[in-house]
Amino acid sequence: MNEDVLIICESVYNGNTLKLATAMAGELNCLLVNTKEAENLDLRKYKTIGFGSGIFFARHAPILMEFISKLEFSQQPAFVFSTHGSPILGKYHKPLKTLLTKKGRTIIGEFSTKGYDCTGPFTIVGGGNKGKPNESDQRKAARFISKLFPKYKRIDDYLSLTHIESLRDGVTNVYKIKKDGNEIVLKGDIVTVNQNKCIGCGKCIKNCPLGIFELRYEKSAPIRELDCVQCRLCQSYCPTRAIYLHGTWKDSIRVAKRHSKR
Repeated sequence: MNEDVLIICESVYNGNTLKLATAMAGELNCLLVNTKEAENLDLRKYKTIGFGSGIFFARHAPILMEFISKLEFSQQPAFVFSTHGSPILGKYHKPLKTLLTKKGRTIIGEFSTKGYDCTGPFTIVGGGNKGKPNESDQRKAARFISKLFPKYKRIDDYLSLTHIESLRDGVTNVYKIKKDGNEIVLKGDIVTVNQNKCIGCGKCIKNCPLGIFELRYEKSAPIRELDCVQCRLCQSYCPTRAIYLHGTWKDSIRVAKRHSKR
């Protein structure tokens, strides 16, 4: 458990903001609480605290604002996040950021996205921003927090470069092993598999018509990626979106010609 970062979230309406907070906390493996739970914690022990809620009348939720107004002065860094309905009203984060600054905190980042809204005129059409925040928004929230705290980004224990290098054994020089910060990927000319995101479920292996994947150390590896015809079934079935295809239609034609000669 990451004990350096704490996320405090009030999601009192449709659970919109809680989805973002959960994605962030999962990415950092840190504690996520609401304001009532936070009252029982010693906030001084955390290096950074994140504050978030839905937007109510152009500002964060009253319960969150009241909680922060009672905090002691501290130089702890802070980040803020929110979900909102209509963008017409402007800069929603300003009241919260101003309050945190008065409490001595430095704002190191902020994130916001649209959330489902069934208030006011939106009730006529059954609500606005239906389905928001969606999975894409949650991934964006996770990327935001991982960039803000790169050293806390969670990686699998087995993914040391020494160990991962053995994935090359018996494989032609089709892909490179790339370490970008804490992200370890098998990057090929056509197929890339993010080893941090891969859970070894085998769905790509089962659904790939040309069998380009194999499990290596309980992770998927694009062993025969040069046979990829860009059908994208692996991407469709991957539950963690760990697979990326970056070939072109010309690659597909070359593969088709090669197979036609067999």
